Amino acid sequence: MENSTNKVVGLHDCSLVWINDLEFMNDEQIFLEHLLSTHFLDLSSEKLYETTRKLIRKLKEVEHMGVELNKEIMLHNKKIPLVLEANNKQLEHDLYNTQRAIQKDFESYVLKFNYVKKKIFRIIKEIMINHKQKLLLNRT
Repeated sequence: MENSTNKVVGLHDCSLVWINDLEFMNDEQIFLEHLLSTHFLDLSSEKLYETTRKLIRKLKEVEHMGVELNKEIMLHNKKIPLVLEANNKQLEHDLYNTQRAIQKDFESYVLKFNYVKKKIFRIIKEIMINHKQKLLLNRT
């Protein structure tokens, strides 16, 4: 009984880690949106427009995924005390299955978020390098 309780409490701890990670990634997302808006003129140029449009769409998709995942985790987390109180093996089994499904969703979310973040950083880096080169050319 106690071992089972410890495992269920471990699920709660895992959920808290996910929630903290999602909050941090949400802050990163806000930063990425600010970064994109800061370089709006360069990103809306004919050369980068289509790429930028796709990136913004993907960023919004990832944002939506994060919101849905957060809701799913919160709901899952609310079920944990109920399972502890009920002491029902079937409910506990269902809780573990849900935990595994959320783990897969979370890993997928992280991969997609990191992919979008990497693409945004790459394009902004390119813009900044071009600006630097232009500044150097203007000085000479």
